[in-house]
Amino acid sequence: MNMGQTNKGVLLTTNHYSASDFHSWWLVIIISGIIPCHVHWVVSAGWTNSGWLTNFTHWLFPIGAKVLGFTPMPAMPPDPGEAEKRSIAVREVLAYASHTFHPVIGLTPEGRDIPGGVLGNLPSGVGRFIDLLSRYCPYVLPVGVWKENGTINLKFGSPYLLEMPTGLSASDRDQRAGVLVMKHIAELLPEQLRGEYT
Repeated sequence: MNMGQTNKGVLLTTNHYSASDFHSWWLVIIISGIIPCHVHWVVSAGWTNSGWLTNFTHWLFPIGAKVLGFTPMPAMPPDPGEAEKRSIAVREVLAYASHTFHPVIGLTPEGRDIPGGVLGNLPSGVGRFIDLLSRYCPYVLPVGVWKENGTINLKFGSPYLLEMPTGLSASDRDQRAGVLVMKHIAELLPEQLRGEYT
């Protein structure tokens, strides 16, 4: 497919990889340094369960996100008390996608560190969010990131369309979109990091 012949955007999806010597924000820096255009990342609005750092990151991260042209999103897994903040963030991303020429939006669907760097289950609603984004960013570009033998590995897959059957319920669309995206990411990773998406 020739992405240059459309006015539509790209949704870049990658695993939320982290290790003892690799923090997940590095994947944002590395991928953004390779893509020859601005990537509008959906990033965490703050850490959870980090003691005194929690409140500090909830102040600092949104400021940093706005400076970099990113959208801060409440951390995963979803906190019911942050439902309104999450809705606002979703609307901001959708507004950016709908009003930007050739938007490129970066997303780590898991939205949280998973022990061992293995792919984890998606929180409810993430697939639905991806489905909504695909209206403006129909081309999904999967990326796999991991460390092995002291080397950072980055593997890009082929862009694909998020094609969904008609007549699905909202929960089925949420589930199907999420699994489809994660399986495409899993194909780019070593088998031991694929989790249940083998």
